[in-house]
Amino acid sequence: MTDLLIFEESLASIAGVLKDFPQLRVVCWQAGGHLTIDGQPVAANDVTPEIGWISFNLLASGQMKSYVDTLLRFHSLRWVQSTHAGLDNPAYRQLAQKGVRLSKSYAQSIPIAEYVLAHALYHFQGIEFRLEAQRAADWKGFRFRELYGTRWLIVGFGHIGRRVAERARAFNCHITTLRRSGTSDAAADEIVSREGLLHVLGQSDVVVLACPENQETRGIVDTKFVRAMKVGSLLVNVARGGLIDDQALLEGLAAGRPGSAVLDTFNDEPLPGDHPYWSHPGVVVTAHTSNAGEGTAGRSCQQFIGNLERYLTGEPLGDEVDPASLLKTS
Repeated sequence: MTDLLIFEESLASIAGVLKDFPQLRVVCWQAGGHLTIDGQPVAANDVTPEIGWISFNLLASGQMKSYVDTLLRFHSLRWVQSTHAGLDNPAYRQLAQKGVRLSKSYAQSIPIAEYVLAHALYHFQGIEFRLEAQRAADWKGFRFRELYGTRWLIVGFGHIGRRVAERARAFNCHITTLRRSGTSDAAADEIVSREGLLHVLGQSDVVVLACPENQETRGIVDTKFVRAMKVGSLLVNVARGGLIDDQALLEGLAAGRPGSAVLDTFNDEPLPGDHPYWSHPGVVVTAHTSNAGEGTAGRSCQQFIGNLERYLTGEPLGDEVDPASLLKTS
């Protein structure tokens, strides 16, 4: 038998499906670290979890650290499926150090891409001014800028970056992506390396941050970055707050480079109440919820079940992460 250690709320969502895996013994993890099998308490010495799942429900509960601490105590652990798209949380590094295989998630790429497009349309259409006119009962027309033909720079071209590109291309936007390899990609019109970043920033109407935070990307939005941006452009961060030097961005906004910023992630979360982003007229703040689409949890379950079947039959895992990429990240 292969033991799966699963959060109790997550078990409730897929208990029926797990019955299709007779070789699996399900160990339920409850908040506080209590373990049960079929509703009966069991001691940690009586189980040997080989599989873990950092599920959407677990993340929402705020119990991830406690769950991972439990996982790390078991030498039997071999594979963990995550609901995170980026594995920069220190917990994943700890798991990688133990030789545990890790798979990331694509579940949130759809809502995040829709979030980006929604805010781009809001920005270009001038929805804020239309609503102000309505509240004032002011019959006033507004000219607006079309997305058609705008140039987008997407920093990071994993599941999220690609989903953004697909949707922007539907508006006939020109897509440039920043990545190490300069090889062609059918999903992008142009690919640039880090050396070409400053040049392409000056041409980009929309800049989307969708990359992991690591040694190469931390603080990428610095003074040089914002000074190179196109006047009036839009910056959207759906990646990690650590990609942005807040002071540099605030100075850039004051100079119109970028013209506006939509920020879903921050260096400090929750964002302190006295942070200047809250009241800045050129900034939209959202509470790290660009992934909170109604379909995210369901897709996460589907991905886990698919990978679970692959693991149990010895097939390659989907979206498995190279542990070396985590171990070199600091």
